[in-house]
Amino acid sequence: GARLRGSAKIIGVDLNPDKCEIGKRFGITDFVNPTFFGDKTISEVVKEMTKGGVDYSFECIGLSSLMEEAFNSTRTGGKAVILGMEQRALPINLGSYDLLRGRSICGPLFGGLKPKFDIPILVDRY
Repeated sequence: GARLRGSAKIIGVDLNPDKCEIGKRFGITDFVNPTFFGDKTISEVVKEMTKGGVDYSFECIGLSSLMEEAFNSTRTGGKAVILGMEQRALPINLGSYDLLRGRSICGPLFGGLKPKFDIPILVDRY
C-alpha cells in the first residue's frame, strides 16, 4: 500500500487503542485516537502532525462526518478516497474554495482495483 509507494508518514486513526499494534503490522508510522485530543477534530490533529495536511486520506468506515474529516485532513492538491459506504446516503459538506484550490474526493468502487491486472500483482507481493 502506502509504504510500497514510498510514503514516509502513514497515520492510522481509530477509537480502539488495540488497533495501533495491528496498524503497525500493516505499515502505519503514527496512530491517532480522537478521544485523546479533547475538542480538536481529527483533521486539525492530522494537519498539525503533517504541517498542513496529507497527500491522500482514506475513509473506510462509511460515516458522512468521517468522510468530511478525511477531506479536511488533506493538503491543497490532496485527495480523499472514500472506501466506506454510507448506509443512509447522507450528504457531505465540502468547501467549494477547497475544491477550487485542487483538493479532491473520490469514491472508487473496490478501491479502483482492476481484478485481472491488479490481483496477480498483489499475489506476487504478498
